[in-house]
Amino acid sequence: ILQAAEGNPLFLEEMLALVHDSGGREVEVPPTIQALLAARLDQLDPAERGVLERGSVEGQLFHSAAVVAIAREPASVDRQLVALVRKELVRPDRSQLPASDAYRFRHLLIRDAAYDALPKATRAELHERFARWLELHGSGLVELDEVLGYHLEQACRYRLELGASADELGARAAARLATAGRRALVVRDAATAANLLRRALALHEPRGREGVELQLDLATALVDVGEMREGEARRDRAVVLARETGDRALELRARCERAILHTVTSPKFTGEQGLELARQAIAELGPDGDDQALASAWFLVLAAQNLRAQWQECIVAAEHVLEHTKSAGDRWRSEGLEFYAPALFWGPTPLDEALPRVEALLLESAHQAKSLRAWTLRPLAGFYALQGRFDEARALLAESHQILAELGRKVDLVTLAFWSGPLELLAGNPAEAARVTGEACDFLDAAGERGWLSTMATLHASALFDLGRFDESEAAALRSRDAATSDDANAQASWRTALAKVLAQRGEHEEAERLVEEALPIADSSDELNNQGYLRLDAALVYRFAARRDKAEAALREALARFEQKGNAVMAGRTREFLAAL
Repeated sequence: ILQAAEGNPLFLEEMLALVHDSGGREVEVPPTIQALLAARLDQLDPAERGVLERGSVEGQLFHSAAVVAIAREPASVDRQLVALVRKELVRPDRSQLPASDAYRFRHLLIRDAAYDALPKATRAELHERFARWLELHGSGLVELDEVLGYHLEQACRYRLELGASADELGARAAARLATAGRRALVVRDAATAANLLRRALALHEPRGREGVELQLDLATALVDVGEMREGEARRDRAVVLARETGDRALELRARCERAILHTVTSPKFTGEQGLELARQAIAELGPDGDDQALASAWFLVLAAQNLRAQWQECIVAAEHVLEHTKSAGDRWRSEGLEFYAPALFWGPTPLDEALPRVEALLLESAHQAKSLRAWTLRPLAGFYALQGRFDEARALLAESHQILAELGRKVDLVTLAFWSGPLELLAGNPAEAARVTGEACDFLDAAGERGWLSTMATLHASALFDLGRFDESEAAALRSRDAATSDDANAQASWRTALAKVLAQRGEHEEAERLVEEALPIADSSDELNNQGYLRLDAALVYRFAARRDKAEAALREALARFEQKGNAVMAGRTREFLAAL
């Protein structure tokens, strides 16, 4: 018994029960826990076993009323359940449905053994019958669509495996799964949404508007979990389906949503190209046009201005997104709200004005999707870091990380490095900054993402330079250069100064100064004051290596002015120290 149990206490318990129920007959030790449980079920009265098998169709937790609805002998169900409790195969549990007792299999493996004993044809029939019963009695379940979708999906799968037709069943299952998936998408539960919407489309791909919208919704969830390539393929498919419908507004919406993804996956797709398409769509749709299409078009404006580091324009675009998403159930509403606080941090709004607004947004986020709190915590941590409140900032980022992990938002988890990396650099911890930004770069690269990668790689290069790992810093700067879109102001400016520092450290002063003088006008084309200040610190270092004291001093004074304007107390203080030392 000990040898077969392999340390599993369930085996010992069920072996004792098998001997107890054998009535004194000789009992052999089954070789596996699955064989043991099958032998245990073989000893049951046929009516008891029938109740156990029908309970297994609902799951590890099941309701007596559901078993009565699908049982062969409904009248005896309660008596059989009492016997099964006495034999310690099931236990009473808290009911999730009114007017019904609930039971739970003592162990999931017992449930699996009962379920596996059912022929596939019986499973298909029972899943469908249970779904019909649940439609009538499960209206109070929050997860009703997901549960119904699962049981109809199982019935469909078993019918197909038996060679039977299941088109109507598949369409019903897909509709329920799609509804549940969209609900998950609204609250930004990306992992759940991707799972449910992918299963819905695998069962049934509708034509027309519904088919387009399903592809777009699944693409959004896939991007959030880091599956960029499939997300792009789904949006490509949506554009094709939209053209087939002849619905111009739907086609414009699909094209805009595909372009939103291109702003972060294609180095050849510029912010200006995104703005051109968005403006064309907005003009063609008109102010009173299809709200969903207009929301997508304005979000493309936001994404394009984000690429160009025009944060005031991002706020304006986000406000237009919200105008066209009056319903709280619209996924673009969640995404539009999420951009407000980051735009206040990255843009020119001074800290003393922006910080109270972000703190107020955090209070308001309590009534919104959890992801909004996670996104608002990030810029709040950024502002605290600018004030030198590093431990408080780390605590906020840790909470954001926890929420995003619960929601399966892999990409958002990775892009936390846009906040934790600079925080650790400000706190004088370049080793940690190098670690988090390096891991983020590798993830984004593997996922086929380029827009965030191009900027993340410059943060990685800065941290590596501060650690004295100059060759690696150069490689990171070149990684940014190769990934950056031509009008990505941050990346195009930052890779140049990152590379310039390495070259200046080696004594290649002429090329280093050329890169710096290219970089600063690019940075100044954005409205990101902090970044303009940091790049001028890079420039000052390049000039110091070249013994160009006058230029170094001018760059430091320009950096100080920008840090003071933004309210970056930490870097303003350090810049004054650099000036004094110069």
